[in-house]
Amino acid sequence: MTKVTVSFTLDSDRDRRILRYLESLPRGEKSAAIRQALDLQIGGGSVTLGDVYQAVKDLERKVAERLGGIQGNDAGNDARAPVDEPVDVAANLDSLGL
Repeated sequence: MTKVTVSFTLDSDRDRRILRYLESLPRGEKSAAIRQALDLQIGGGSVTLGDVYQAVKDLERKVAERLGGIQGNDAGNDARAPVDEPVDVAANLDSLGL
């Protein structure tokens, strides 16, 4: 593993908050904090497309299992019967605007 040093400049007035934060960190933790901030900025440390895809596939499986159970019951049951869905999940799905 090769270590690479990257330098950048900060303006003492405009970047005062950043400077104070970096100065408050214990010795040896500045690089980790900067890496974490950059990872968050470029999307590294957040939910990935793979995570979303896996969640969708899990949801599809659960819906298929639920519909299979409903359709296998009496003919009087409606296959479109509501599925018990947590309120917060329903709100998050509704906010997607799909």
